Amino acid sequence: MSRRQSPAGPSGAEMANNSPGPLSKRTLGQRVSKACTRCRAGKMRCDGQSPTCSACSDRGHVCAYPATQKIRGPGKSKQRIEALEARLAKVESKFRQESTKDSSSDDIVPRSPEEPQLVAHASPPLIDHIDAGPLSVLSGVALPFYRQISQRFTVWQGEDCTKRLQRTALSPLTAEASEVRLAEQCLDEVCAELPFLHTPWFVDQIKDPNAVNKPDAGWQGVMNAIIASAVHFKTLNSSFREVAVYSWCFFRNAYAVLPELIIHGDDLGAAQAVMAMALFMRQSADTRTTSRLLSMAVHIQQSAGLHVIMTAAYRIPSPDEGENRSRLFWTTFVLDMEMTVNTGLPPVHHHAEQGVTPDLPIELGRRNMVFRLRAELAGIQQRIGTVVQLNTPKLADLFALESELEAWCLRVPLEFRPRWFSDQLESASSNESPMDVSVAMLHLVYYNSLSLVSWVSVRDITAEMLPVELPRDIDSINQRTSRHKSVSRAVARAAIRSMSRFPTQSFTELWRALCYPLAASIALLAVICKEPTHAEAQGDLSLLSWFVGFLNRMVRDEGCDLERMRDGMSKFEKVAADAVGVALASAMPVNPALWPLSIASGHTGNTIATLLTCSCYHPMYIAQALMGNTPNRDTEVAKQLAEILGLSWSDTGYGPFVPDCVIPATYGFTYSSSKLG
Repeated sequence: MSRRQSPAGPSGAEMANNSPGPLSKRTLGQRVSKACTRCRAGKMRCDGQSPTCSACSDRGHVCAYPATQKIRGPGKSKQRIEALEARLAKVESKFRQESTKDSSSDDIVPRSPEEPQLVAHASPPLIDHIDAGPLSVLSGVALPFYRQISQRFTVWQGEDCTKRLQRTALSPLTAEASEVRLAEQCLDEVCAELPFLHTPWFVDQIKDPNAVNKPDAGWQGVMNAIIASAVHFKTLNSSFREVAVYSWCFFRNAYAVLPELIIHGDDLGAAQAVMAMALFMRQSADTRTTSRLLSMAVHIQQSAGLHVIMTAAYRIPSPDEGENRSRLFWTTFVLDMEMTVNTGLPPVHHHAEQGVTPDLPIELGRRNMVFRLRAELAGIQQRIGTVVQLNTPKLADLFALESELEAWCLRVPLEFRPRWFSDQLESASSNESPMDVSVAMLHLVYYNSLSLVSWVSVRDITAEMLPVELPRDIDSINQRTSRHKSVSRAVARAAIRSMSRFPTQSFTELWRALCYPLAASIALLAVICKEPTHAEAQGDLSLLSWFVGFLNRMVRDEGCDLERMRDGMSKFEKVAADAVGVALASAMPVNPALWPLSIASGHTGNTIATLLTCSCYHPMYIAQALMGNTPNRDTEVAKQLAEILGLSWSDTGYGPFVPDCVIPATYGFTYSSSKLG
């Protein structure tokens, strides 16, 4: 049924037709939103007149409007769009100004065709940032980072940044014929202890007229490092520091090719060059750099496959290369095990597997025989380092290591066999002729290895850290402890006495060996302070006095820069002498303030004895801390000992016994940005 219209008034269409003008959407919207209550209920059109609408007036109804009318305000969408357009126009204007400025100042940078695509991708984050922030944020808007990267990348391409690296000269000196002849003459001395080169092969190479100008990086590294070592060996001890500047210049030349060897080091020459650098750095107090160079030499050797035994399908090109490979491998192995046992650093070489380890050098001669014995001893040192690094080593393993060391000693020929028993030392004292440096170092390494095993055994048995699982035929714990103490004291004495036959012509060789008698002196200091009334305490004290006198003769007669070590050893001797004096004193005043100075300082020995016997892992670690810069597990003990004795520790990280002449920074071998330089 159609809606009944009121006869009193026209319809909505008629009102629209009779109106003076067309009814706008705004008017219709007002009529709908301002309808009265009766028109809304009847679903009729209402003109919203006040106080009575036309429909209610025509019908005579009471017109009433709702108390709260929904009054529609002006739209906001258009204003928002206008504001965004204004912001976008301002940003585009700023970008246009920056682009014009860059194009006028940078003529060599062409616009990349990919830039419009980058702008399209970067626009949405920019709009989000504009929506989130106020208009004032735009005042600090700079050129987008992607545009800077694009321009800089184009500049880098224009400057040819992909060109090959160039070798950098680190020294003003270059090797000449005189230095080459010096290296040829001193090659036997340089390779006396660790012959990492096959001497006839190297002599043939260095006699080449173009030996100095060979561009090969490996050859330049080997030649300059050997020249640097030769200068050290031929320098008088009294003028070592002045001439050492000359040798470090050639070492700089060798060090300059190290980046090239790291990148392209895939042959025997590269490994030999880095090994020569490590052997030269071993003559200094910088044990950190020495260990890094050694590790690098081992890794170059392994990555090139030089340690692998070649099968019949692949034969080594020449016997000289085979001999060089063997010598290089065993030199790195010996030096690696020495660093492991002396400083506690983990070894670079892992346990040798079958089919990987090359044979020992086959050449005859006394020096090669000593080198083979040193390599065999290094194999035992590898097992020592594995066992003693454990927190709770087993007594059976330590006993097996002692047996291996004893068996090795029996294989050494009698003419240069180590002697460390008391009766053997007395029989050998008549022969005071200097030993060869290779034999002397062989003895010192053996004494230190045996001392390490005995010291660890005594320490762990005393601390009750080891499980007592011994066979019945082995002596009791107390007897075993007493025997280990006797062995430690005997090998410490032997290490100090062996310095009477050590060759002292070269200060670098002497410095390299002094860590062994120093460790032995620390061991004797510990046993004297622990048992000052022992029957052998006086003999131990006399050995400490002899070593102090030996250092004093090196300073006074040879001109060696060992004053700091001599002064420190003098304090060791004084503490030990005062400890013995306190033990032998019959009567003392009750008040410690009335004690004589020697008696009062003698009680310092109790503190040192407790420190060394309870907290020290091994005296060699303390010696390395006093003479080097590599932290180990006894570095804090060494610092406590230095503080007790009044020794100052350097801020550069080197121990208090290190002279300036063996610090690389003394000769400018450091970087200006380094804290230690």
